[in-house]
Amino acid sequence: MDLVELAEPRLRVLERTTSSNDEVRSWLEQGGADGVTVIVDFQTRGRGRLGRSWSAPAGVNLNLSQGFRAPGESLRLLPVLGALAVRQAVARFLPPVLRVGIKWPNDIVVLGRKLAGILAESFSLGGGPAAVLGIGVNLNTAAGQFPTGLRRPAASLRMLGGRRVERAGFARELLDTLTDWRRVWRERPRRLVAEFAAHCITIGRRVRVEPPGREHFIGLACGVDPTGQLLVSDEQGATHLVTAGDVVDIGP
Repeated sequence: MDLVELAEPRLRVLERTTSSNDEVRSWLEQGGADGVTVIVDFQTRGRGRLGRSWSAPAGVNLNLSQGFRAPGESLRLLPVLGALAVRQAVARFLPPVLRVGIKWPNDIVVLGRKLAGILAESFSLGGGPAAVLGIGVNLNTAAGQFPTGLRRPAASLRMLGGRRVERAGFARELLDTLTDWRRVWRERPRRLVAEFAAHCITIGRRVRVEPPGREHFIGLACGVDPTGQLLVSDEQGATHLVTAGDVVDIGP
């Protein structure tokens, strides 16, 4: 497996497990330090937002999770941190002419196609807050390998860039960008949110918001709040803070 060379004391590389997020949580519960990371070649029960599954064939993509020990308020910004780190890493493997955007809350999108997804899960650890940031990036998946019935068209870096991506090289790039954005997250959280807003392709679009357990509504995505939650002005002029659910782009 080409990822094995990455292994080090705070980075485990596994051939197969249920979920990289589960592995990191278990590691933290056993005393793992802030920043411990697991990369998995194949997940049998990978998951995404809102209880959806995240599936990827073995040997072609990247499944990575990283642990965080920090104050609870800081952990609310993990989806923002993750989106910026993945966006930057992806952009470095594509031609500059292709804009790499963030669809709120943290899907990485190029030409309307999803390249990566992010899942942050918070929990209590020995009486203190902790979290796991899970990242799945489509590196070398062929068009015919994606599951049918996806809510959003998917693509891989190989499909868009025209060449196979070396997984260990991409993983190193992503680990470096995570380190850089973790520093901003700790020291300048306002800049983190401002950068997120600058790359969020949802802002300025008409959207249909589908909150869990509530009626959907239509409005204009007009910005994000200091925690990265989406602000949507509805057709009656009221502004809503969207914290969960699906946000579907329906036009300019």
